[in-house]
Amino acid sequence: MKLSVSSNIFLIFFLITGILSLALIFSSFYFNIKTTNTATEKTFKIIVGNIEQKQYTIKKSIEKTIFANTSKSDLKKPISFEINRILLNNFIYTMQIKPAIASIYYTYSNQAFYEVINVDNLQGKKGIPVNTRWILKIYNNGIMQYIYFDTHLKSLAKRREKVAYKIESRPWYKAALQANHVIHTDIYHFRAREEKGITYAYKFSNNNSVFAIDYTLNELNKVLRSQKFLKESEIFLFNKSGTIVASSEEKDKFLDPKFQQIIKSAKERQIIKYNYKDQEYYAIYKPLSNDLFAAIRLDANVLLQPYKQNLFYSLLIAILIVILSIPLIYYATTIIIKPIYALIKENKKIKKRDFQSIKRIDSNIIEFLELSDSLVTMSHSISDYQQQQKKLLDSIIKLIAEAVDAKSSYTAGHCRRVPEIANLLLESANQSNKGSLKNFHIQSTAQRDTFSMAAWLHDCGKVTTPEYVVDKATKLETIYNRIHEIRTRFEVLWRETQIGYLEHCLAGLDRDRAYKEMLEEQKKLLDDFNFIATINIGKEPMKQKDKKRLATIAKRRWLRYFDNKLGLSQEELKRYPKTDQSFPVKEFLLADKDEHIIPREFFDYEKYKQEGFKEEVPQNLYNYGEIYNLSIERGTLTQEERYKINEHVIMSIKMLEKIPFPEELAKVPEYAGEHHERLDGKGYPKKLTEKELSIPSRIMAIADIFEALTAADRPYKQAKTLSETLDIMHNMAMERHIDKELFQLFVEEKIYLQYAKAHLPKKQIDSVNEDKYLK
Repeated sequence: MKLSVSSNIFLIFFLITGILSLALIFSSFYFNIKTTNTATEKTFKIIVGNIEQKQYTIKKSIEKTIFANTSKSDLKKPISFEINRILLNNFIYTMQIKPAIASIYYTYSNQAFYEVINVDNLQGKKGIPVNTRWILKIYNNGIMQYIYFDTHLKSLAKRREKVAYKIESRPWYKAALQANHVIHTDIYHFRAREEKGITYAYKFSNNNSVFAIDYTLNELNKVLRSQKFLKESEIFLFNKSGTIVASSEEKDKFLDPKFQQIIKSAKERQIIKYNYKDQEYYAIYKPLSNDLFAAIRLDANVLLQPYKQNLFYSLLIAILIVILSIPLIYYATTIIIKPIYALIKENKKIKKRDFQSIKRIDSNIIEFLELSDSLVTMSHSISDYQQQQKKLLDSIIKLIAEAVDAKSSYTAGHCRRVPEIANLLLESANQSNKGSLKNFHIQSTAQRDTFSMAAWLHDCGKVTTPEYVVDKATKLETIYNRIHEIRTRFEVLWRETQIGYLEHCLAGLDRDRAYKEMLEEQKKLLDDFNFIATINIGKEPMKQKDKKRLATIAKRRWLRYFDNKLGLSQEELKRYPKTDQSFPVKEFLLADKDEHIIPREFFDYEKYKQEGFKEEVPQNLYNYGEIYNLSIERGTLTQEERYKINEHVIMSIKMLEKIPFPEELAKVPEYAGEHHERLDGKGYPKKLTEKELSIPSRIMAIADIFEALTAADRPYKQAKTLSETLDIMHNMAMERHIDKELFQLFVEEKIYLQYAKAHLPKKQIDSVNEDKYLK
């Protein structure tokens, strides 16, 4: 019979309620606990008083020992490297009487130092001879002398070493100098003895001589053990930091945090009852000094054990009932818990998007069956929706890439071809076990999708780059080639030479001479325009003599009779100087004018730096100056236009970072935005170094460069053959422009050839000597 959740829960609580009713047996236990608490509190207070008295006795005994030693005349003699048997015997005798003393020593203000150490607990330490019982240390003038004695005070060994020992830095020494009585330090750890103890010190003369005793807590440990009133009780001393420095137990430890927290608010000598790690304790504490406290703690179960025996028979009945109820409770609980765990397991599959393995859960509870059916239906719906979303996202990505390619016929297919190259190299790198690639692994579908998506979107920022900049094939080209404007000016000058010739004829001057001058001037115009037209193409680098000739040509004048502000837009008129003109106007044949400057406005340089971009930003957005553009030394792009083209990477990063990618696709902006970075840190836009560039980013750079070099649709260059392309890329790898290991893998796995056969014309696929790239 299948039951509802409410019926199952009712059954379980019915059984639990019946069992809990047995708790009434413990009601009488309360009065016994109250009586026991009173008696325990009195016992605790007596023991704490005994410890306090013992601690006071020890302190007075040590002070008496110090005063007895400092009254002897031998301490007032200068310290030398002599053994001084009187002091040695006296110190050893004192430590034999009081075994808890670890060492006795004294020092003068000149930093001479004399110490006798009890080696009782130092046997087996490194550097200490076998059978050593006492160690004498004498320090004088930067030299520390060690003398090792056996039980009969026979010298076993000696050694000396240079030591930079500054006695004035010791806390006990500084404290003793400032007091007229015996001082003592807080309890601290004696490093050599692996024990805790206290240093007592006393200034015994006017020349800053100090006598000191290191006193271990062994005697206190014995006292604490002797005060135990029950075997299970625990008596200990602790400091402000909660470290137990002496205990009736064998090993040191820290106060439990619960007890340490309670004593901050509890009154001294007041009994404390608290729970720690499901265990109940009774405790009491009393300060012995500023940094030392005494405490007693007892397991409440031990204290109440006699009373618990009286409950034995009552509990026996309750236990029998519990035992008999266990199968029923287990069965009832399993009915609920088992399907819940199964549903949790299936729900985790949904979280991991493992929709294919989700299955229906069988249960005796109707609600769980309905929940399971709902879970399966929901998983199928989510799976279908996710597939649709993935298809939609892929379509949008490819649409963006196609839009970027479509902006310019010269770069058509670039965004489509780069992912193909990049994915081929990624798979080869994933399977490689060489060099730095042995630790590189792409396992999940999400990682592959991230990389593929980044490859498709690596140039998405080009949607913001004007086509006329990307496609600029000549120096004077903007939206059109302005060489025609300049040619028209030459045409004007040509007509002026003809008019000048006719005017000479009409004036009755020497016609032959005027005709000859006209021809010479026209020939010069032809030569000058041919020069301008040649350098406009930008195939050859501009030399200094070319720039001088350009400047000479630019200085020629022509007459303008029309207003150059007519027919302009409001935005264009802003760039023209606001001055009246009287016509005709003498114009230079070539010029850089104010109206040629397009200023860069509303640019936040601080934000630019904060975003990590380091590419230098030109002051102006564009400069269309004719002389400025014709003077470009290499290629056809100005500094402003070069930045505008490079800016497409910045725009790609900004655009992609604004997209709320899910966690598994979070690295798309990184992989897409670093394909122009270089291993030597000279790339753009962030000038990242080798350590900052991931393997996928390096792969993207190689794919982008290879496609660009082999592409046959660029107006500013000819397509390279495979051998030319690989030579260029090999030089890039050697100069740490691209990753050498990935380039060699690119060649070794013949990825270049696989791509070439699919996309390049046969004339570009020439013979390649792979060996020179793989050495």
